[in-house]
Amino acid sequence: AVFSHAAEACRAPVTALAAQLADLPRSAAEVALRFVPEGLHIERGVIDMLVLLCTSVISVPLVMKLPGGSAVLGFLAGGGLIQEVHAVQYVAEFGVVFLLFNIGLELSLDRLRNQIKYVFGLGAAQYFGSTAVIAISSMLLGLHGPAAVIVGGSLALSSTAVALQVLSDRGENGSRHGRATFAVLLLQDLAVVALLMLIPLLAPKTGGASVGLGDIASALGLAAIKAVVCITVIISVGRAVLRPIFRKIADVANAEIFAATTLLTQIAGLSMALGAFLAGLLIAETEFALQVESDIAPYRGLLLGLFFMTVGMEVSFGLFLSQWKIILAGIAVLVIGKTLLMTAVGPVFGLTRVAAARAGFLLAPGGEFAFVAFGEAVAAGIVSPALSNQLFVVVALSMALTPYLAAFGQALGSRYEQVDTKALVPQEGEVDDLRGHVIIVGFGRVGMVLAQIFAERLIPFVALDVRAERVTAGRAQDLPVFFGDAGSAAVLHSVGAHRASCAVVALDSAAANYRAVWGLSKNFPNIRTYVRAHDVEDGIHLEQAGAHAVVPEILEPSLQLAAAVLGELKMPADEVSASIDNFRRNHLSDLRAIAQDSGTSLGYGYSSAPEEADSAKAKDSPDGLAGAAG
Repeated sequence: AVFSHAAEACRAPVTALAAQLADLPRSAAEVALRFVPEGLHIERGVIDMLVLLCTSVISVPLVMKLPGGSAVLGFLAGGGLIQEVHAVQYVAEFGVVFLLFNIGLELSLDRLRNQIKYVFGLGAAQYFGSTAVIAISSMLLGLHGPAAVIVGGSLALSSTAVALQVLSDRGENGSRHGRATFAVLLLQDLAVVALLMLIPLLAPKTGGASVGLGDIASALGLAAIKAVVCITVIISVGRAVLRPIFRKIADVANAEIFAATTLLTQIAGLSMALGAFLAGLLIAETEFALQVESDIAPYRGLLLGLFFMTVGMEVSFGLFLSQWKIILAGIAVLVIGKTLLMTAVGPVFGLTRVAAARAGFLLAPGGEFAFVAFGEAVAAGIVSPALSNQLFVVVALSMALTPYLAAFGQALGSRYEQVDTKALVPQEGEVDDLRGHVIIVGFGRVGMVLAQIFAERLIPFVALDVRAERVTAGRAQDLPVFFGDAGSAAVLHSVGAHRASCAVVALDSAAANYRAVWGLSKNFPNIRTYVRAHDVEDGIHLEQAGAHAVVPEILEPSLQLAAAVLGELKMPADEVSASIDNFRRNHLSDLRAIAQDSGTSLGYGYSSAPEEADSAKAKDSPDGLAGAAG
């Protein structure tokens, strides 16, 4: 009651302030246009975008200072202050397009195949389960059938842009809940096609005629066939033609055309975001991926920030103050219901209960495509404008909660994650979806750095360690870290060593390194093993145990330290680089001489035979292997 009276008392001044803020873009634009020289024409949309960007300069730093604040919340808050700048919405949608395109660049078709079970299994269970629960609940509350179906299908969607950005900000893209979240979001992007095709079929017909289930089933079937055919054609044709096309573009030495060509991916009936993701997947398999990623980097952050601000513009403070009880109840039911559903279905597809719950918190808020669906439903006469406005506020505010829900999920995981070793070993089916992954043996300082690098590049990996506290720390971050001795064939098999591409051994003791390398080479000769050696003698023993490449642990840190000191002494950068490279070559020559005497290939994987050494050097540079294994 007290809160109710307080809300009533604040409603009038807050509504007046919101009206003044809503008029701010027009006033700011008029002031800005006065400084434009006569005869110079500037589009009003450009001025609108400048107003939004100036607002974000104020809102983002302020929100970042709040507990749990993030850049996403700052952009949403900035958009919430300004509610009448609609000219930039179409441009801002390209922020999501660039985000999905960049994710595609960091993946590949082979890595995506490893997640098929999550996409069409877990994703379908989460989306259609959420749709059914929300639709049935809406009908029980008095909503008629077609409206309940559209509301259920729209609220079941999650925000691709916000969830993936939060995962990226938290460094959790490669975690189990991060991979599961991405797979579900990918399925939802496909489901949007069917949902938008369903809206006109459910619209009221003239003369009171109703749409039969056969019509709906045929429309959904057509949407599914259309999506499958379109994706198959793009992947099949794209893999054949993209590489020569980009090579021709590179020949004309015009870097801008790289970005322009990627934007030509338009798929009839599918969202631009999904088309951009497919384009990124295809380009990831070419040698031009890094160039394209560099070209789009300046635009992605800018447009994504504009997109978040346009989402914030959907929040009507006046409506929230007048109907705050209904809106808060809707947010609570949406978040709790979707989280519980994901927590229930996740373990069926191999997720732990904690990982499923953390994915559920990320997927619980509404998504940006709900705004599109509600707009289409209002135009078709299925959903009333009043209900649509309420749902707009529910979805937008729930999206703003995503960073806090992610933090709460991490705290919950740390609280309930089991610490006994039985709970830390791989469970049956937990790593069955991994193919071509990397096995990190040892989750100390080196192992944690490797895990962070692999997670940022979305490279699948698992880590092993025999110290429970290290495993627990990794599991608290939802990283695939397990308790086990890499010298045991059973343990290696449980983490999919027979399907792995390589292993990095970075244990603390020389004896433990030797045991792990010997176990890998004896039981799984298909795996290339990279190992850190404590000294030359240790490296020789590791090579004899079966290591493919040995990196001395003292060499590269010493060279980096020397380079830093030489730079501080004002030595030119090219001289520093030449000195370091010359020392490295001389050191490796000494290692090769020792290797020839010992019959090993000590030193960055160089062979003892001169011809093989040259071949290996051409294939794997010392710097590259040092960075990979050190």
